[in-house]
Amino acid sequence: MSENLNSSRETEVKKTFKSWRMRIFFTVWITYMIYYIGRTNISIAKPFIITEFGIEEAVMGLIGSTFFLAYAAGQFINGFLGDKVGARRFITIGLIISSVINLFMGVAFDFIWVAFLLWGLNGYFQSMGWAPSVKTIANWHPAEERGKWSSRLATSYLLGGVVSWIIAIFITERLNLNWRFSFITPGIIMFLMAIHFFIRVRNAPEECGLPTIEEEFEGKMELGDCRDDEFVGFKYTAKTVFFTKTVLFASFGLFCLNMVRYGLTDWLPYLLSPEVTGADKFAVWKSIFYPIGGTFGVLVGAWISDKFVGKRRIPVVCGFFILLSIILLVYTLLPPLDMVFGIPVLVLIGILNFAPHALLVSTIPMEFGTRKAASAATGFIDGWGYIGAAITTFTSGALIGAAGSWAAFLLWIIVALIGGLVLLLDWKSLPERKEYL
Repeated sequence: MSENLNSSRETEVKKTFKSWRMRIFFTVWITYMIYYIGRTNISIAKPFIITEFGIEEAVMGLIGSTFFLAYAAGQFINGFLGDKVGARRFITIGLIISSVINLFMGVAFDFIWVAFLLWGLNGYFQSMGWAPSVKTIANWHPAEERGKWSSRLATSYLLGGVVSWIIAIFITERLNLNWRFSFITPGIIMFLMAIHFFIRVRNAPEECGLPTIEEEFEGKMELGDCRDDEFVGFKYTAKTVFFTKTVLFASFGLFCLNMVRYGLTDWLPYLLSPEVTGADKFAVWKSIFYPIGGTFGVLVGAWISDKFVGKRRIPVVCGFFILLSIILLVYTLLPPLDMVFGIPVLVLIGILNFAPHALLVSTIPMEFGTRKAASAATGFIDGWGYIGAAITTFTSGALIGAAGSWAAFLLWIIVALIGGLVLLLDWKSLPERKEYL
């Protein structure tokens, strides 16, 4: 009789766990997707801003660099705070403030210093989104499933970028509305999503009376009282981040990769815009195929790593880095407006760029940081990545303005190759089983 009762209780716990896991995942996923529509929208507005205000490419690049430097600083700070405060409050606050900033960006360029200030502040508050999102997924999913769920989570920022570009292009090119609406519309959507997130999400299973994932791993499948997600202290999170070799290698890898990723994200719509190419408006739509390819890439990278190399992440990252440098070279040899080969190559560049990206900013911090330091590890890795993004946003703009697009592509090719070669030094890394999963 007791065995039947225990079995019934375990079934109830598993059913409740499954329901909550789906609810948490999709809430975090769509919320972070919406985060992104308030940051990549400037890429589509950029040609209109440059034309209307006569701003040089290098200055627009500096505005982007301000965002990324503030974002990087925010990641280093907010990654650690995210482990302490928890995603529910932290992500909500960041999204609300970022939404308000977007609403004011339409008037920011009347005074260039206001544009610098607001977009920099946007970078800081945008940094409150990703690291706590990764921690939340780590809190809810067992270690053996994190490759799968981390890659699925990573599709949020790819589709967020695509949605952002579609909204902005549709507003400016199809509806012929002023470019300012490419900031106003996302701002309204973000505010509403922040309220939805706070209502729907919980930081960890124990906050719902469910067992922790450590208890689940040990077979303690019983419902209990609701408890807070325990913060184990900054000493634990700092030690986990600074003394884990793979976290340090991943930081360097993301520094290199983001120089390529954000060079393309920030400047590809501009390079393909009618203002630059003189072609019809379809050319700028072509740039969307880059993040669309990336959406497939984030799923492919974790799948290859799980299935073929025993969940070792670094070898897969290295392989994609080296292939990325080769395909970027191929793209420079194509005519700028080539549609037959240009679109497939852009899709391939997206795959090769974002497959390693998802492993570096999602899977590796979950596995090597444990769920207790997942936010801090993510913030540290992502912080270095956005220092790379800040450098490339300005440098790529300056190179494009001075020598043309080929010079920026050469920079991206060299950086991708260096990243792949350096990460070979951590080829055999695997996470160790620790007190917390």
